[in-house]
Order: sequence, then C-alpha cells, then structure tokens
Amino acid sequence: MSNWLLRFVFVLFTILAGSAAIAKDLPKEEQMIVRIAEIQVDRSQLEEYLKQARTVGAESVSKEPGVIAIFPMVEKRNPEQIRIVEIYKNEEAYKAHLQTPHFLKYKTSTLSMVKKLDLVDMIPLDEQAMPLIFKKLSAHE
Repeated sequence: MSNWLLRFVFVLFTILAGSAAIAKDLPKEEQMIVRIAEIQVDRSQLEEYLKQARTVGAESVSKEPGVIAIFPMVEKRNPEQIRIVEIYKNEEAYKAHLQTPHFLKYKTSTLSMVKKLDLVDMIPLDEQAMPLIFKKLSAHE
C-alpha cells in the first residue's frame, strides 16, 4: 500500500474517531453520508471485480461534485474481503450517484461476483474536519 494511501486511511479514521462533535446535530440536508461497504467477492472473479471497483471509484470522484471519496481497499489477510469507504456531500449527492451510468454499469457487471454485501452507515464525529484530510494529502504529493 502506498504512503499516501496509508496516510489517507489513518487520517480519515483518526478524524472520525477523535472528536466529540456529532454530525447528526446538523440539518439532514447538510449531513454527509459516510458508509463502509463490506463486500465478499467470489475469489475466481476477484481480479475483474477489483478492476470495476477502481474504475467506478475514480469516475465517481472525478465526475460527481457530490462524491467526496470512494475508496476501495482489499483486506490483506483475506483478499476476497473488500472494504469501500464512501463519503458523499449529502443524501442528495448519494441518490444522484446511484443513478449515474458508471455506477449502474459497476452494479450490474459485478452483481454475480459479490457473494455478500453489507452497507454499514457511519456517523462522522466531525464533518468540518473532513476537508483537512484532502488538504493534507495534496500538500504531501
């Protein structure tokens, strides 16, 4: 895993775990959607699944202003276990993402590859700190 990737994951989870400010106090239309998708992929189709996950993540972040991050990761000890950190500006951005051609292509092309899917909604502890993650990452490039 590259250094910037490790920094991203560390900073993201430090921010999410380290603050007492609860995001649910914000009005619903201002609340970020933060989710961890826990996915088990058929090992025989893993390479193709990872290709699709990388593609949809990159396209979503570059084409959709409301997508803050889609960050797929593979569990080192069990490579068919995929975790995707998803961060959307708000619920409207999330719903728009679900209708995009690149997401629909990913969803339909990977459906038979996925053995198990669990979408775990998270509550950011400090949404205002979130931009610091990306600011720090771009400063280290």
